[in-house]
Amino acid sequence: MSKFEYYMNALHYGLYKWETWSNFKAERQVYGLIGFLSIIFGFKKYHIKRINKLHNDKKLQEYLYGEKSGQSIGWAHHWFGYFYSGYSVLLSFILLGIFDGMYGNLSKLVVLIILAFPIAICYIPAYKAVFSKDKYLKYFKQFEKKDASWHKKWKWITIVFCIGSVVSTIGGLFTMGLISLLFRE
Repeated sequence: MSKFEYYMNALHYGLYKWETWSNFKAERQVYGLIGFLSIIFGFKKYHIKRINKLHNDKKLQEYLYGEKSGQSIGWAHHWFGYFYSGYSVLLSFILLGIFDGMYGNLSKLVVLIILAFPIAICYIPAYKAVFSKDKYLKYFKQFEKKDASWHKKWKWITIVFCIGSVVSTIGGLFTMGLISLLFRE
């Protein structure tokens, strides 16, 4: 087990926990609104019976919060890829700035290749560390056993990782423009 693999899986786990938390909060808000409306319209008994049935439905719970194929893990996969790629997009923007400054008026295909190539190359190690043979499931079991201080620490590390990715992407856009201007002169 390498440190990189551990860190990537811990970040992925943090995103999964955030997704399950946000799905749970959204679910509670919707049920609360429907509960309020059921009181107003006189369907309170039906609503309580229906909510209890939904909470006891194992297939629904697996669909919403399952670690292997649930909605929360699907979104966690998506956000992990998005935020991880935010760091390599900085390199893509720097390269695009260099090529744009040197050659100008690049075709859309060339721009796409310049942007996509570094992102794809940089994403390969993260994919192998997290998604290859569903490694994240093994790590999730390990992370569930950790104490509250570990969870709090990695929650903050995940937040900083996500913010850093967004800052890196925005900084990459500005850097691309500056580099393009430098190479034109």
